[in-house]
Amino acid sequence: MIKNSIRVFLLLSSIVAAFILPKKSFTKYLPVTLFSSSVLLAEMFYLTIHKLWKAKGSPGVMICNTFVLVLGPYFFANLWVFHLSKGRFLLYSFINIIADLIYAFPIISLFKKVGFFKLKIKSSVFFLIIISNAFLNYIFQTFYEKLNAKFKTDNSQYELQE
Repeated sequence: MIKNSIRVFLLLSSIVAAFILPKKSFTKYLPVTLFSSSVLLAEMFYLTIHKLWKAKGSPGVMICNTFVLVLGPYFFANLWVFHLSKGRFLLYSFINIIADLIYAFPIISLFKKVGFFKLKIKSSVFFLIIISNAFLNYIFQTFYEKLNAKFKTDNSQYELQE
């Protein structure tokens, strides 16, 4: 019952976050969020194979929990962090450090206590993994924006020549 309540709460809070987020930010930061979600799914697959992450019940329960976490709060939190920081590295870093500290320590402990899942790596190691992901995301977004700007510049020059 508690696990289902957690799943419903996570999904509902994600839906609310989706409606509040400006559409422009959603489209601007969707590529980095998809990249980040893919990296996270790969990491969770690795943790599952090496039995470092486990949810009680069938493999279906693990899959359900994975997708609820990745496509729910993680997905929209990523969009919101980029939206709030607006490309400013120090603000992006500050928001991520605070959010990741909260997630890595009290929230993971709560999830363990209620049996939502077990993480067999230390919270400090988990924090280093998720903060590394945040910086990887920032690098991806910076590269993507530069590439996108160059593409737009190249296309506008091409259109002017026609």
